Amino acid sequence: MQSVEQSPFYPSVQKELHFPFGKFYLFEKFVIAEVDEGVTFSWTHAKLVIEEVTDFYDQTDGSNLIYITNRINKYDVKPVDWLKFFMHTFSLKGYAVVTDSRIGTQNAKLESLFMKSKFKTFQSLLDAVQWAAALHDELVKSS
Repeated sequence: MQSVEQSPFYPSVQKELHFPFGKFYLFEKFVIAEVDEGVTFSWTHAKLVIEEVTDFYDQTDGSNLIYITNRINKYDVKPVDWLKFFMHTFSLKGYAVVTDSRIGTQNAKLESLFMKSKFKTFQSLLDAVQWAAALHDELVKSS
């Protein structure tokens, strides 16, 4: 799988966020996350990212944001922590998982049970970015 930095999308990054647990690339229409190997991504991590992302996009609740997680590294996610995400009145317009493994796809299906937003799994970053751009354009047209 290809990282954002090695992709043709990298020149369009508007801001990079570097945390001890991963990198987050903010684009005009979406966010791409690349969590580090071996991390157990939890609500504690998510809160730090949410603060930066909502501030950058001037979004208080994230309801117009599209989030792509590019799973180039093996890490764990606490799906139950998505409940904390929604309990704090955060939401997303869309959530995509990019993974090229069968286990990764199965894990994404588990995560989807906790999502209230549009959810999709992809095998390539290109497909996920095209989906996110189309979803964003749909949002703009409806407002």
